[in-house]
Amino acid sequence: MAEMVLTDENFEKEISNADKPVLVDFWAEWCAPCLALGPILEKIAEEYKEKIILAKVNLDVAPIVAQKYKIDRIPFVILFNEGKPKSGFVGIRPEPIIKEWLEDMLK
Repeated sequence: MAEMVLTDENFEKEISNADKPVLVDFWAEWCAPCLALGPILEKIAEEYKEKIILAKVNLDVAPIVAQKYKIDRIPFVILFNEGKPKSGFVGIRPEPIIKEWLEDMLK
């Protein structure tokens, strides 16, 4: 599955122009929980590929985006719809809990 990689330069454009909700994973290479959550989100995004787009933001290369959305802990996941943040969560969660949250958000 191809995931979108977002940076300070392309974040607003990609989020605003997306044709479906974008699940954004704010992470960093040095963050162990982030590395554990990544594959869970990728699996869910594959199952929901008709409904959402998965995007990744490495905070080490996108500090402006992190500051704008007040990302002070990671992993931090935000669902954007029509260019605006709709909901999100901090930390690692089990796959069934994330799916339940996503289903509620996509209603």
